[in-house]
Amino acid sequence: MRLLSVVKLGNALRLKPVQTWCVKYEMKILLTRPIEDSQRIANDLKELNINSVISPLLEIHRKRNKEIDYEKYQSVLITSKNAAFGLCDVAIKKSLPIYCVGDETSRFIANLGFSNVISASGDVSDLIKITAENLNPSEGPIVYLSGQHVRHNIKKELEYLDFEVDVSVIYEAKQIKSFNVDMLKSLEKKEITGVFLYSPRSARIFIDNIKRTKLTAVAPDLKVYCISLAVADELKELKWKKVLIAHKPDNAEMLALLRKK
Repeated sequence: MRLLSVVKLGNALRLKPVQTWCVKYEMKILLTRPIEDSQRIANDLKELNINSVISPLLEIHRKRNKEIDYEKYQSVLITSKNAAFGLCDVAIKKSLPIYCVGDETSRFIANLGFSNVISASGDVSDLIKITAENLNPSEGPIVYLSGQHVRHNIKKELEYLDFEVDVSVIYEAKQIKSFNVDMLKSLEKKEITGVFLYSPRSARIFIDNIKRTKLTAVAPDLKVYCISLAVADELKELKWKKVLIAHKPDNAEMLALLRKK
């Protein structure tokens, strides 16, 4: 699609092309996030004229936990949008401070009606830092809404700083041990040019699945787009065409990586 703007030249109006960024060569990106997230990213890629194929490496399962008494907590910590679903349809003051690891999760929570949402705009270490800077251990405990599988022990690190932290597991991201048929066909035909990976765990699963399906030979033809250095560190076992790391751990920065050659 070509965008046009209206330019006035004397008494005449003329259409002028608008400069936009789009892909100038054929790309096909493998999306590995859980299905809902991957579908949203696929739409973002479509806007950039980029094809994609979805083959999730993780499947989200919500957990039925006992009701949390949010009244006793001074704040809530959240490290993913999947954990943020723990704030839906519960008795909780919308003014309660919610500390999030990234901007995408923060926007999701703000759209739920919460008025005091603070984003670390980074990773878990940034979240711990702003929590310690803005909260006082003497003002009450904190509740951390998490997944079943976590890489960092936020509870332990904050307790070292004298905070009392309760953990409530909101969901489990279960491993999917095989690629779907469309993805396998695209890999075998070398149609896929790149892969989006969003966590060290999904990177490990991706490599394991490639080895299981005897497709390691395609690795040198693939660019891998990583949301963090920790993800890239998991990829050293195989040789790739290129490994690129997002400047910030959010989806906008992942899309920005596509501009790099």
